Amino acid sequence: MATFRELLQLSFKSEDTEEWLDVHFTRPIGLVFALLWNRLGIHPNAITILSIFLGIGAGWMFHFTDWRHNLCGVILLMLANFCDSTDGQMARLTGKKTLVGRVLDGFSGDVWFAAIYIAIIVRLWHQPVPGLSFSWGIGAFLLAVVASLCCHAPQCALADYYRQIHLYFLLGKAGSELDSYRQQRTIYEQLPKRALFSRVFYYNYANYCRSQERRTPCFQRFFTRWHQQPPTAVREQFLQGSRPLMKYTNLLTFNTRAITLYVSCLLDCPWIYPLMEITVFQAMYVYMRHRHESLCRSLTPHKGYIFDYGGTLDTGGLHWCEVLWQAYERHQVPVTVQQFREAYVTVERQLGAQPLVKPDFTFRQTLELKVRLQLEYLIKQGLEPASIAQYHTAIVDELYALAKRETAHSVAVLRQLPDVPKVLVSNFYGNLSVVLHEFGFDGCFQQVIESAVVGIRKPDPQIFQLGIEALGMSPEEITVVGDSLENDILPARQLGCRAVWLNKRNNE
Repeated sequence: MATFRELLQLSFKSEDTEEWLDVHFTRPIGLVFALLWNRLGIHPNAITILSIFLGIGAGWMFHFTDWRHNLCGVILLMLANFCDSTDGQMARLTGKKTLVGRVLDGFSGDVWFAAIYIAIIVRLWHQPVPGLSFSWGIGAFLLAVVASLCCHAPQCALADYYRQIHLYFLLGKAGSELDSYRQQRTIYEQLPKRALFSRVFYYNYANYCRSQERRTPCFQRFFTRWHQQPPTAVREQFLQGSRPLMKYTNLLTFNTRAITLYVSCLLDCPWIYPLMEITVFQAMYVYMRHRHESLCRSLTPHKGYIFDYGGTLDTGGLHWCEVLWQAYERHQVPVTVQQFREAYVTVERQLGAQPLVKPDFTFRQTLELKVRLQLEYLIKQGLEPASIAQYHTAIVDELYALAKRETAHSVAVLRQLPDVPKVLVSNFYGNLSVVLHEFGFDGCFQQVIESAVVGIRKPDPQIFQLGIEALGMSPEEITVVGDSLENDILPARQLGCRAVWLNKRNNE
């Protein structure tokens, strides 16, 4: 025969998810009632229904302004909460756990607080707003609507969802009540038309599940990525990150909310309660959600990459404008940095507007053309024409050797990711496929998206959207690697991709 303490321990969901006040106050009292009602053969769902009436009674008491009625409201709501605790404990101890019981349990809490919010509206309607000369009136209704529908409901739904997620990874499916929209929707669609009550029940429950899933996109990707059964190491990491958040799921369910309600009503300032919902509790909700989504994001391996080419794979993270200027300096070309930059920008615009780079040009031919056009522009700015051939050959030879060296390293790195889908997205001149073959990138990318071919240039995010579509993944599963903050990183982040900035110059 199990002792009371042993039965109490068995009636807990888990130590991670139980609140201190519940463990030391609500659960022991609930267990006493659970043992009594179980002996009398009362089903847990009947106790839940009783809690609904107690909660409605509590709401009625809170619309009065005197402390006696409010104290009765406190007692009735505490009894309702004992019943709520009792039905769950009975279900866990006796195995009488049903989906209807779980949903009814959540519905009962909604009814309690609906009655309470209505009571607060009625109570505040003719009361003056603190510090002002007019009464609350419609303001009480708006305050309650925002607090209940925009704050309270999402807070409770997400807190319950995170708790069930934690229990799923802690105890497995048998120890959790984690359900999915797809699963519940399938049940709904398979029900016969005549089963009206069941269809209404599953239709609404499926939509409730969907609302939870829509607010947790990173968790959904994490859950899908690991096929609901992550490796032990990942599971332990998840539980370690999720465990500190359980205190917020408890704070956003009943006890803290109820204590706030009790104090504000007994002090005859019930407006404090909805105001706390909108401010303090909502801040907890935002923080909890941010932390949980960040945790799931960190544990979800990215599935695909989008690489930039120029300045990323062929120079090791330096923009070609800088690479060229460094070569000009080393070979002591007598021009200022401002003159060079004007030449660089002018030539890039010229190559973008005119088909001077032919589709069969190699990288060396492309580099020879660019440097020649730059030097020709600089002649107009005062550069001595006789020295052009000497500068041209030296710069092209040096930079072509640099490109061969850097691309060989890039190819070696890419070959280490044979099973990871990769797409190349680059502003180039229409000959990128030839250049890639020239440097040995064959087979590294499943698709090459080139600005001159698709008619879209960075920083337009649409060129990255083409890369996302080519990978056939959601943006959050893709990492974009590039050397330009403006052309690569910001457009990628705008679309929701992860991004790695090769910031070799440590620009801020």
